[in-house]
Amino acid sequence: MSKGQITYLNINTIYPHPNNPRKDLGDLAELAESIKSNGIMQNLTVVPWVSQFTGQPGDNSSTDGSYTAVIGHRRHAAAKLAGLEEVPCIISDMDIKAQIATMLLENIQRSDLSVTEEAEGFQLMLDFGESVSTISTQTGFSENTIRRRIKLLELDRKKLKEAEERGGTLQDYSKLDKIKDPKLKNEVLEKIGTSNFKWELDSAIKKEQQEENKLKLIEILDSFAERVEAPDRSSMSYVKYIGLESDSFDIPNNLDKRNYYYILANRHIELWADKLESESVKSNADPVQEAKNRELKERREKLEEVAKRAYMLRYEFIANYAGLKKHTKGIAELAMKIALDASYHCEDDIMELLGIEVEDDSDEDAAFNKIVELYSKSPERVMAVIIYCWHGDSDRNKSTRYYDSVEYLENKNLSSIYEAIEKLGYETSDEERAMLNGTHDLYNKKTEE
Repeated sequence: MSKGQITYLNINTIYPHPNNPRKDLGDLAELAESIKSNGIMQNLTVVPWVSQFTGQPGDNSSTDGSYTAVIGHRRHAAAKLAGLEEVPCIISDMDIKAQIATMLLENIQRSDLSVTEEAEGFQLMLDFGESVSTISTQTGFSENTIRRRIKLLELDRKKLKEAEERGGTLQDYSKLDKIKDPKLKNEVLEKIGTSNFKWELDSAIKKEQQEENKLKLIEILDSFAERVEAPDRSSMSYVKYIGLESDSFDIPNNLDKRNYYYILANRHIELWADKLESESVKSNADPVQEAKNRELKERREKLEEVAKRAYMLRYEFIANYAGLKKHTKGIAELAMKIALDASYHCEDDIMELLGIEVEDDSDEDAAFNKIVELYSKSPERVMAVIIYCWHGDSDRNKSTRYYDSVEYLENKNLSSIYEAIEKLGYETSDEERAMLNGTHDLYNKKTEE
């Protein structure tokens, strides 16, 4: 409880609180100049000196008569910078838990704490015996928010701080919860605040899902096939490619007539079997060419996956686009350009992306009127959806052609789509850009041509 009376204390007898949640006091020059001209307009709150180690007041003779700041750390530091000898203070007798709660609440109310500092403050209160419920009561934060903040401390602190400096948001951090592996989660944390974050997040989620699928597939394969490191091409023939996008596949129906084997590759599984007599007689295939064809097929599969993922990121971006005023000019310019070039209609896609439904699908007037109604409320969003749909985007929209190789083929329409949605704030990842400009390592190198 505060003693309530303002007392002027020697500034050198006041020490910063060792448990102050705010670690960085920021630039003090302007505040120091104001204090030098006008003095301190608001008092500090202090307690008799508290040991950083025991939490007990006055247990060191060198600090007798000294105090610890609870409220006013920036004012205290700025006053020192301004050359003041005394500062107005209220001396309080609050215990250590109350001190931490007070400092945390004061900084939160002033929006002075980073997300990490809030999390560390909550954890410190827990360490001193508070519960999530009592912290919620004292700080005004919901219990769910407190738990989510504390969960952030499971991440690498250095990488978390760097992510904050790049502009990471709570929404970004919460998306990391979709990743189970802590190491993988910290790897994606490094991408927060960059154009590659969404791509790497999606990659990590898919990687974990594929690992789970692989374990299920292996369990199925072990029930009828033998695992081998490499095929014996003189006695075995290639049966099928098993991708990791699914956790099941059709088991062969001739298990009583043929022995099966499987090989674990990097991102897929190969199923092999004993050669049939007919295959042994007629097979004169070049094993080198067979290996080349399989490698080519695997690259095609990977390119299809990358193209589909890139499409889904573009699609989800447009579906969740809220409409920002700052994009209005760019949207208007693109709408004019595309409207002049448009040669087909795409009402169904527009309706789906805008979430508009009509009772009679053939009633074009009803559909049009609903689009107009939504446009009056959110013109940027409606225009963005129309621009996107006019481009005719799909998961088949890629910069690739297949003959006897995997070749890059410039796709001007896809480039135009990226140009359009980048004006709306879409962040193109490095892998998407490599697919777009032909530098992706899955394409044939020039030496192969």
